[in-house]
Amino acid sequence: WEVPSGRIAPGEVIYTMGWPLTTKEYGGAWIYGGKDNVVSLGFVTGLDYPDPRLDPQRVLQDFKQHPLVAKLLEGGKMIRYGAKSLPYGGWWAIPPVAGDGWMILGDSAGFLNSQRLKGIHLAIKSGMLAAETAFEALAKDDASKTMLAGYQQRVEKSWIKDELWKVRNFHQGFENGFWAGMFHAGVQQFTGGRGLWARYEGTPGYKRMKPLAELPADGGAEAHLIGPAKGDGKLTFDKLTDLYHSGTKHEEDQPAHLIIHDTNICEQRCVKEFGSPCQNFCPANVYEMVDDESAPNGKRISLNPSNCVHCKTCDIQDPYQIITWVPPEGGGGPNYDGM
Repeated sequence: WEVPSGRIAPGEVIYTMGWPLTTKEYGGAWIYGGKDNVVSLGFVTGLDYPDPRLDPQRVLQDFKQHPLVAKLLEGGKMIRYGAKSLPYGGWWAIPPVAGDGWMILGDSAGFLNSQRLKGIHLAIKSGMLAAETAFEALAKDDASKTMLAGYQQRVEKSWIKDELWKVRNFHQGFENGFWAGMFHAGVQQFTGGRGLWARYEGTPGYKRMKPLAELPADGGAEAHLIGPAKGDGKLTFDKLTDLYHSGTKHEEDQPAHLIIHDTNICEQRCVKEFGSPCQNFCPANVYEMVDDESAPNGKRISLNPSNCVHCKTCDIQDPYQIITWVPPEGGGGPNYDGM
């Protein structure tokens, strides 16, 4: 956002937790003051919420209506929009970071401090360690798994592990809701990240999604988070307006980079069991259930791949795990200039 002068100081950082989410969901916001009266603002909604009708993009719109946030943004204008999934699993979720001919780093490896909502410094450090390993591999003309294992060793001996080890159980502590999570976070703070147990068990977020039959029809306490945001065009916006501000572009004639492995599940099971949550968790209107009398339940899945902002939420959050996101043709995607 670009806001009137004097609203927020350059370098000012504001974090929030919870609202407008309920105690059943995990999440919070950031507000960063930048130069030239530009504000970076966003809301992180953990992809382990129980109600498939919850819409993270709507959560952001609700957050902006808080009196303090609305006052900050009043008279300003949105200049860019984006969406991204964050690797919140912590140290226990980091995969092997090297193999035969490859190394992964940054967010791809899960190097993110979920407690502090920071990861750029970890990405830079992991890049430096990977570069050192690559230099040695090139010098010896050896890119084998054994050679590149030096990267894994460098990571574990660096301050990357020191930092992530202290928050290794943080997100898992919120497995049973906000209040239990705050208790565990407090215990972890005084035990070097350990908490009550050496390793907290974690459940893949999509497995926590409940069928509609187990939820109140009106949404209950989550009613204000359900359904698409309509927006007022000034402070709040619908998905398509937000999408426009992402600058997303793709060549229309390329193969879809979003692969649904069995559309029968979408049209026969998901529409009834979960209410087609892909329409909700996608921040860019890529997935639509359109009316079709020939479809089993009167609805047919329709894809708009050119809308995709490359957040990869669908690959992660689909309750049946039948969606695969693959890289599209080079040069396409969102324009995150200045974000």
